[in-house]
Amino acid sequence: MTAKPYDAVIVGGGPAGLGAALYLGRSCRSVALVDSGDARNMAAGVMHNVVTNDGVSIGDFRARARAEISRYGVEFLDDEVVSVAPEGDLVVTTAKGAGELRSRTVLYAAGVRSRLPGLPGVAELWGKGVHECPYCHAYELRGGSLAVYGGGVPSECLAATLTAWTPSITYLSDGRDLPAEEREYLDAAGVPTLDDKVLGVTRLADGVGVELADGHTLSFTAMFLHLETEPRVGPLRPWLQADDLVSVQTDDRGRTSLPRLYVAGDLGRGMQQAAMAAASGGLAAMAVNADLIREDRPGSLYPLPR
Repeated sequence: MTAKPYDAVIVGGGPAGLGAALYLGRSCRSVALVDSGDARNMAAGVMHNVVTNDGVSIGDFRARARAEISRYGVEFLDDEVVSVAPEGDLVVTTAKGAGELRSRTVLYAAGVRSRLPGLPGVAELWGKGVHECPYCHAYELRGGSLAVYGGGVPSECLAATLTAWTPSITYLSDGRDLPAEEREYLDAAGVPTLDDKVLGVTRLADGVGVELADGHTLSFTAMFLHLETEPRVGPLRPWLQADDLVSVQTDDRGRTSLPRLYVAGDLGRGMQQAAMAAASGGLAAMAVNADLIREDRPGSLYPLPR
């Protein structure tokens, strides 16, 4: 930790945090990035739809990114942030191991947690036969037989989207009484619905098995489902008087209504995709840099809208 405050502390070392660190490092800013290493996409193993990094191991991507960014003086701390709070004209980020890190700004990119349903087998097969994002996983499963679980969070739009990769899709309602509109979307997509109660999901040699209450087990290449997510904003309490950071984000460059706090990645506006998260990190970093210039050289840049 330095005696002089950092220009920015970045919380989160995924694509958003790394993208922000690269931009700020190349802007000659003093930066510390704190990462707990338990990102949501680790279960997937590899990342897709990132140009020049399609299919690359997530661990390799992060290691190479750190090596590149370190050339610009960015410090990396493998640590867990426990609190982030304002202190006068600074923000204090407290980590379990490193203690207090003082900075002029904080760029928060800790991401979200997926809320897996209580359906037996889903947690064990998550990222290994049970998936959420078709753009991340469906190509490798193209032409296969896919189940879409709609018993928890309605997933009719996910089922329709998957028709781009295969015509063989079965929608599992898990005994839920589907609203007419949901069935209409499924009918329009040509996706049949199975209304039987689902007991669990198991691993098969060539895919996944879906166990039904009537004793039958259906075989699929993989299963997809849409999930609710939980924003990872615990360290921001009680400073953040809101449920999430989207509700306090004030522009598309990651500024928030909380002074000196910026957001990037899955916690902000936009699709939850690696490439888009990295881009949002770059945008937020440019906002940080511009706002620090405004502070150091008043009147040198156009004023921000109220």
